[in-house]
Formats: sequence, structure tokens, C-alpha cells
Amino acid sequence: MHTVALILVVAIVLGLVIFVHEAGHLLFAKLARVEVTDFALGFGPSLISAEWRGTRYHICAFPLGGFVRVSGMEPDDPITENSYRAKHPFLRFLILAGGSMGNIVLAVVLIFVLSFIGFPKSAVLVQGVVPGGPASEMDIRAGDIIEEVDHQRITNSLSLAARIREASAQKRAVKITLDRRGEVFTREVVPRVFTIEEDGEQVPYNQGRPSLGVMNVQVNKITPQTALVTSNSIAALSGIKPGDRILSVGGNDVLLGTDVYFLIDPEGEGSLKPVEVTLERDGKRLTVTVPKGTTLESLGVIFHMELEKLPFTETVTRALQNVFYTTVAFVYQLRLLATAEGAKMVSGPLGIMDLISQSFSAGPYYLIMITMVITLNLGLLNLFPIPALDGGHILFLFLNTIGIRIDKRKEALAHKVGFVVLISLILLITFRDALGLSRLWG
Repeated sequence: MHTVALILVVAIVLGLVIFVHEAGHLLFAKLARVEVTDFALGFGPSLISAEWRGTRYHICAFPLGGFVRVSGMEPDDPITENSYRAKHPFLRFLILAGGSMGNIVLAVVLIFVLSFIGFPKSAVLVQGVVPGGPASEMDIRAGDIIEEVDHQRITNSLSLAARIREASAQKRAVKITLDRRGEVFTREVVPRVFTIEEDGEQVPYNQGRPSLGVMNVQVNKITPQTALVTSNSIAALSGIKPGDRILSVGGNDVLLGTDVYFLIDPEGEGSLKPVEVTLERDGKRLTVTVPKGTTLESLGVIFHMELEKLPFTETVTRALQNVFYTTVAFVYQLRLLATAEGAKMVSGPLGIMDLISQSFSAGPYYLIMITMVITLNLGLLNLFPIPALDGGHILFLFLNTIGIRIDKRKEALAHKVGFVVLISLILLITFRDALGLSRLWG
């Protein structure tokens, strides 16, 4: 029964993402009064079809994808007043970009749905402490989580900086409540101006402004139990599985998921040596080794998060922030694709389906979150100027608009070649996903 439920959930999530994408194309085509002959979920033979208002709707045999057949897009299609090529370039752009716009709107909607479940508790993690600064003198250490300053909860670096500036202006100490792997304690620290050594000389730290000497980053409070493990990640290759509870890293006890990240990659540039990770699985202790050079990205683990409900106004703000951060993360991951490490992290259909099934088992928050990531990534990826993708069609439309005429048959050939290349790449990634999944679940 559980297997049937997983299959249904995967089908529903992928079906929803694909439907919204194709519906975006359909909607803008209809609004532009362009004839749409077919709307299909899936590829291959049509299993079920019905016609409504001049468009035949299909459910096809192979569910990974879909298409909208718009009159006037093919070179041999006749040009009429209701065909794609007869419309203004801006309307054609909207038709082409409509699918991605639909995916992005769905991502925003899903993030607001998440607000009814809760948001991850935010906290500020001390990444580093400047030697000789006030924080160092008061034994504040890298890996500490700043819970409160002057009895006010701290959830981001901006609010921390504001409290420090306020205390500095009043020439008083700040009372900082810290969590060091489960031990909660308080330190009173006075912000002050101090110097650091740079190129053999003493120079003012923080441009001579009063400071605690703490380098920090906003993080989500997470437990050390793994929720999701990507199939081709270093965690999967090392033997870490979903549901494992991390007990120690390199001999250091772990109480929070952030401890795992920090202990494996303290400088954010990759582990300097292989690291032993002790974990608990089904009541048994196991030890695995994470190789040298492991980064937070290549580790490939999402831990269970502590969730909290927020007031409505803060919910709206956090939801929009999450859309922005997810978009930034997607752009950042594109940079990683140029590296061997990043290329290994790309998932195909099998890897995506496995993540959906893992998120279903982890809980509704993770299922909605993964659906949001998938739909946003699909929407943004489709805008890439690559033949066969929507972005490729937009590129040819732009060239044609600025006077660079390209023969329609040559354009169609470019899209066919692009399609073959993309399918070949998907098949290659799928094969690699299959190997990764056999290791993850074997």
C-alpha cells in the first residue's frame, strides 16, 4: 500500500508541475487568440482524449513531459489571422514564456501554502571569531548559535548588527544567549574598536567601527536526522541514508544539523581531510567516511527542521524571501554546473522521483518544499536560450525582431537537434541516477 501511495504522489507532483507549465502556454495562446490544436500531458500514444472549444486534450502513455501544439509554429503551417506567426512579437513572447511564468506562480503559491504548516526556525550561526576581539576574549566560538541578544530573539544577521550598534552607541555590554550543541549559556560582551594583523601590520577591524569580532550567517535550526539524501551526492556514496541520525563527526558530538555542516566543512571551502561520521540507523551505530574536499553542496543532505508559525505579515515577508533565496540558490547552482562536482549533483527523472518519494515519507513540509523547488527550477531552466527549450524559441524570436532573419526550416532543425541532445543527456543522467539509487537503497 505504501508503494502504491508513493507512486501516486510522484505522479501527482510531476503531473501538477507539467500541467501548470503547459497550461501557462495554453492560457497566453488563448488570450492572444491563437489557435491551439492539442494540449497533452505526457508523450507518445494518446490514451485518453477529448475536444473542447477547438482544442483536443490528451493524456499520453509516457508521463514525463507534455506539449501544446500552437497553430503557426511549424514551418509548413499556414499563416492565418489566428496563427502564432501572425501575432505581434510581444504576444509571441508571452506564449513562449507562459509555461515558465506558470511554474513561477505555482512556486509562490506553494510557499504561501507552506506558511500554514510553518517556517523553519531561523537562527544566527557563528562562523568564525576574530582573534583578539571581544567575542574571542569571552570564549564565544565558531559553531555557537546566537539565540537572544538583550532578551530579544535573534533570527538574522541584520537584527544582530542592529543590537550591537545600539549597545555601542550607549557604550554598554550586550547580553548574548548562546546554544553550543545543546548547552545554553549567556555572555556579556562590550562592542569595541580593535585591530587585527594584516600583511604584518596592525589595521582597524570592521573599518574602525565598534564590533564583537564575530563572523556570522543566518541558518535554519535543524535536527541531526536526515530527511532527504540526493542519489549522486557524497552522502549517498559514503553510505548515509534518509532517516539516519548523525551522532558525531570527526569524533565531535552532534546535537544540531548545523553541527554536521560546520564540522565537515568549517571554512566553506571543502573538508581538508576524510572525516568519520558516526550515525544511528534502526537502533544500530554505524561509521562511514566522508572524503576530503566535501562541501555543503556536494554533501547532498537536507535535515529535518524545527518549524514555527509566524504572524501573517511576517509570513508574507518570509514567503517572498524564500522565493528570492530559492531563485538565488538556483542561479548559484548553475555556476556549480561548470565544475566536475556540480555536474555530479544534477538529477534526472529518476533522481527527482526519488526525492519526491523521500519528501513524502519525511512529511508534508518537505513534499511541498520539493514540489516548489522542482517547479521553480523547471520554470527558470526552460528560459535558457537553448534550442528545443522555450528559451531557445525566445532567442530566435528576439533575433528575428531585431532584423536577424533565420530560415524557419533551419530554426526547426536547430530545435530538433537540441531536442535529441537534451534527450540523450537525460538518458545519460537517468542511467547515472539508477546507479546512485542502487547504492543509496541497496
